[in-house]
Amino acid sequence: MNNKLIKKKASLDKKSIKEIIPKKFSNTFKEKKFGIGENIQQPKDLSRFIKWPKYIKIQRQRKIFSKKLKIPPSIFQFTRTLDRNLTKQVFELLNKYKILKKIEKETKISIKPGKIKEKTKFLMKHGIRTVTNLIKKKRALFVIIAHDVNPIECVIWLPALCSKFNVPFSIIKNKSRMGQLVNRKKTSCIAMTIHDVSSINTEIGKILDTFRIHFNNHFEETMRKWGGL
Repeated sequence: MNNKLIKKKASLDKKSIKEIIPKKFSNTFKEKKFGIGENIQQPKDLSRFIKWPKYIKIQRQRKIFSKKLKIPPSIFQFTRTLDRNLTKQVFELLNKYKILKKIEKETKISIKPGKIKEKTKFLMKHGIRTVTNLIKKKRALFVIIAHDVNPIECVIWLPALCSKFNVPFSIIKNKSRMGQLVNRKKTSCIAMTIHDVSSINTEIGKILDTFRIHFNNHFEETMRKWGGL
């Protein structure tokens, strides 16, 4: 059997052998033409040619400067914000006392004629001027400050004022989320006021303790810490 196979292999013509053996690969490539109805051009990464908006440029420049320059402690304290879980608890509580719109108020509260409107226990106030007045008069229960206020000089002195008057405060992300509580696009700070101190819940008591532990008690330490390099 083996001899027959050898004879068959030997009987193969030279032409058939040439057909079986592949041709050698040539290094010469045809030039691609990118005209109409010809080769398709590969997509290019044009991200560096995009003209970015001004606010994005400022954000990037600020991030680079914050890494390269020394940041004073009064500004650097705004990078140290409240934890995600604690912020969630704070916003859940504040949503209960959210400032309602005019239409929402009419649907929620239907006062009969001749009936006196009851005073709400907790009130939410916003704006730098109103919040400062409440702190000075010692009417603010606690204060929440946004970490991304621009320019930061508007809010830079609020933590020092809160620690002076012994008002619990916290720095929270972010101003747009805080603005939703007050029916605004954004707010720099919010203060909670109360009519009777006896009507403080356990939930509010826990939040006041967390604010004091994380911010008020460590205020002197944060005023020594420099940021950046």
